[in-house]
Amino acid sequence: MKKFVIASVLSCVTAMPALAQSGDFTLNPMVGVAHNKEFGSQVALGLEGAYKDFIFGYAYNGDKESNGTAGPLDLNDETPIMASAYSKDKYRAHQLYLGYQFQVGSGHLALKAGAELSKRKINAGLNLQTAPGHEDYHNAGFDLSASSSNVWKPMVGVGYYLDNGLNFNLHYTIHSGNRAMKGQVNAYDNDNGATEATSGNIKDRDLSTLMFTVGYRF
Repeated sequence: MKKFVIASVLSCVTAMPALAQSGDFTLNPMVGVAHNKEFGSQVALGLEGAYKDFIFGYAYNGDKESNGTAGPLDLNDETPIMASAYSKDKYRAHQLYLGYQFQVGSGHLALKAGAELSKRKINAGLNLQTAPGHEDYHNAGFDLSASSSNVWKPMVGVGYYLDNGLNFNLHYTIHSGNRAMKGQVNAYDNDNGATEATSGNIKDRDLSTLMFTVGYRF
């Protein structure tokens, strides 16, 4: 699926120089910020091409990676227990859309619709152990990994293009929080030397995204 998106974008980019020879064709690079309910805000980039009143565009509104570590921490004075943890959450999203513009006032109002392709990966773990060399040494913990398949979600947007080239765009991607994430947990305990692995589906949170960009059409 990712190859399909890249191929679509490259096809559009390769076609642009030929179309640019026509006065009816315009290019519109955009930059701004995207905010979703889970990851907060991150940079958004986009590129639109327009032929007369028809618009086709691409936006990259996700490249968020959060990392967290803790420890080692001493949790007990009598039998020193050290705790350490880690987490990594990566989310990336691409938008492909079409639009049509109407003359409104001193510029054009565009209505857009399309789809967003996104993927999410999560890794986390926890380790508990007594201090190395302690007579009652113990080491236990778990590692969690989860990922989703490529997911398509609908997006809608509006844009207003001033006659001087400056434009403002607002896109919204609709997520229902029902993305299925397949996960696996590996638990270990040195008392019995066993490792237990379990897998299942993890319900994802709502990743609805609001993106605002400013562009310049030329």
